[in-house]
Amino acid sequence: MSGSVLSDPVSKSVRHLVFLAALAVFMFLCMRTFRFTHEGMNIASRCLFLLLPFIAIKPALRLPRWGKITTLALLMPILSFSVVGLSAMVACDIPDAVKHVQLSRELCTLQHGGYSVHLTWDGTAGGAVGPHGVSLQQRRNILPGIYLVKSLDYFEGANEGTLSWEGADRVSLYIPVAGYYQNQKDVRREYSLKPWLYF
Repeated sequence: MSGSVLSDPVSKSVRHLVFLAALAVFMFLCMRTFRFTHEGMNIASRCLFLLLPFIAIKPALRLPRWGKITTLALLMPILSFSVVGLSAMVACDIPDAVKHVQLSRELCTLQHGGYSVHLTWDGTAGGAVGPHGVSLQQRRNILPGIYLVKSLDYFEGANEGTLSWEGADRVSLYIPVAGYYQNQKDVRREYSLKPWLYF
């Protein structure tokens, strides 16, 4: 009887940890494929994702000795990553969002059926440190304020470019040498698009 009473908090802690791990995987997959149109919601979802390892500390401490040591050893590198990520968000992302700093600029947008193709210049929060370049994305609105996104390409150091249709579900990208300081030649590429992105 006493053994079952002791094992109940342990099984509850294990279930709690499994749920948090599943939630972390689900949120990671969602952040790769879904975006909010409001940047504050994107920042909030990233903050919540980075806080999950801290929530896992309490159930990990309720495990038996070896389970506790193993779980905490696995959590330490994840906690370190979370601390660095949250620090960067507090120092750069959140102040820039409050000040409405423009970190993205539309260079060209093509619309077809239910999806759109976006060529944007993307900067990094916090100023000059970090990647700056041109990204190519395919997007599809699924709900008001939420859209699916598929990254097609990224060009570090580029700052301009154009898009044009090359046929059904095909686009052509052009980045002139003047707008791309890391190459000594123009960039010309074609991309095939998926009408439903992931479905």
